[in-house]
Amino acid sequence: MRIPTLLPLLVAGAGVLAAPPAVADEVQVVPGDAQGYYGSPAIDLGALAGGGPSQPGSPGGGESEGDGPQVPGPPLGLSWSAPGGAPPGFAVVPDFHFPDYTDPAATPESLAAQAAGQLRLPLPVPRHSPDLRLPDGRAATLVGEHTWFWTDPGQWRPVQRRIQAGPAWVEVTATPTRLGLDPGTGQPAVACDGPGTPYSREFGLHAASPDCDVAFAHSSAGRPGEQVQATWAITWQVSWRGFDGTAPVQGTLPAMTSRASTQLVVAEAQSLATG
Repeated sequence: MRIPTLLPLLVAGAGVLAAPPAVADEVQVVPGDAQGYYGSPAIDLGALAGGGPSQPGSPGGGESEGDGPQVPGPPLGLSWSAPGGAPPGFAVVPDFHFPDYTDPAATPESLAAQAAGQLRLPLPVPRHSPDLRLPDGRAATLVGEHTWFWTDPGQWRPVQRRIQAGPAWVEVTATPTRLGLDPGTGQPAVACDGPGTPYSREFGLHAASPDCDVAFAHSSAGRPGEQVQATWAITWQVSWRGFDGTAPVQGTLPAMTSRASTQLVVAEAQSLATG
């Protein structure tokens, strides 16, 4: 194969490099010689500058190596032809390589796991009733009383994350399904479907919540600060769908949980009106 003349580029730096076979004002590129000075007729360091065999660079590195000009490393998925043995002053031409999407690590399942790890799940916003305030400002509820618990309904919505690698892509969706409460007193945790129901006086005094309700069996007296650490937890069901390069695919991943805690005094009332 013959390409337009590049002969002047074969003389540079510290010496004269042997020119490839030439006819008139053209350079004949001979693929596959033992020294690597000639390759396929691609524009690369060996063919363009004649500066010696190209050495693989460090993909994504901050600088190139060698005595040649220092250039930034390539973006992720690219590699430079490094100026390893090139004389000073020779330019470095980027040698583009498509990322290898046939790598087994780039399966839809692995991409789904990666996307799930990048989800940003909202934390629950602890809310409860009774929501008493002690003279020192600490929040409190009562032993034996129906304590409603809920979280901000505005945050009760699916969260998604999408990742693509070549023709393959996946979209992971985490959907909130249940709200749980660990009272922090040693009694079992309770859970309910949905974000819980905010208390309103329309439900009446001492009424049980229609969904998320707990009764504290013991006071927090004798505990550090006379308080318990109650923990709200949202359970998220995780599913994914995508394309593996040839056909649609889908699946599920283990459930995820986001948690938030609050300090709470569980007080004993001397008497409770039940009427």
